[in-house]
Amino acid sequence: MRKVLLIIGCCCAFCSLRAQIACDSVMSVFRQWESRIASLNYEDPELISLHYLFLQDIQKEIHRFQERDLPKLHNCLQMDYYGTKAEFQKVQYKANQAEAVLSERKSLVDRIFYERAKVDLAFLDTSNALYNLDRALQFNKYQPEALLLKARLMLKQKSYQESVDLIHLLYTEATITDEMEKSVSDFTLELYEELYNLGDALVKNDRSAEALEVFLALEQFCTNMPSGYCNDDYYRGILRSREGVYESYLSIAREAERRHNYEMARKFFQYAEEYKKKGEVAE
Repeated sequence: MRKVLLIIGCCCAFCSLRAQIACDSVMSVFRQWESRIASLNYEDPELISLHYLFLQDIQKEIHRFQERDLPKLHNCLQMDYYGTKAEFQKVQYKANQAEAVLSERKSLVDRIFYERAKVDLAFLDTSNALYNLDRALQFNKYQPEALLLKARLMLKQKSYQESVDLIHLLYTEATITDEMEKSVSDFTLELYEELYNLGDALVKNDRSAEALEVFLALEQFCTNMPSGYCNDDYYRGILRSREGVYESYLSIAREAERRHNYEMARKFFQYAEEYKKKGEVAE
């Protein structure tokens, strides 16, 4: 019996020691939370989402303290319970305020990256602009302003296929505002005309392999864009402006066949045959 009482006494002493340590460290814990909250970044888009997750961890700790430890502070006789509770509520309020700000900022990260890209372009820093546009599209892959701006940059850099892919996403997946609609339409026409004129120039200079790359991008463009930009004769319309177009048809068809693009090859062999039937080519 004495042994049992001794064990109980030791346990109680241990419990009192743990309670004493908890009482002594409460304010230190509060200050640590405040310090962590104060170090959160609300401006850098690279950090906002990560720091939002950090805050979620802090709030979980605060909630756990409120549920598990706060009621026990009545046992800390050397502590002003209501004063300590008021200090806790101040920290909790700061965490809630930080959560409100970061939650809103987190939803705008793609926009922040987009705005950074525009600033980069104002200083002719295309490399950083593309980086920030890619980051914007990582957070919102259908952000219309970022898609349009990147499509413009890809066109300037002669990355025609990527520009076509981006404009396709803009039309099929993004939500375009009335304010943006004219800008999107103007750029779409600009993209079509550049592809059209480039294909025409390459054919005239007997650069059929390069012309084929343009025709492939143009085909995707015309397949996916709204009606009005292209018609069924867009390939032939490019090529008819040149004497000896029959050989160009055949050259592009053979290049497409060599690359196992048999549908494209079939089209150009057909164009060549039709051209020949019109008597434009000597038998």
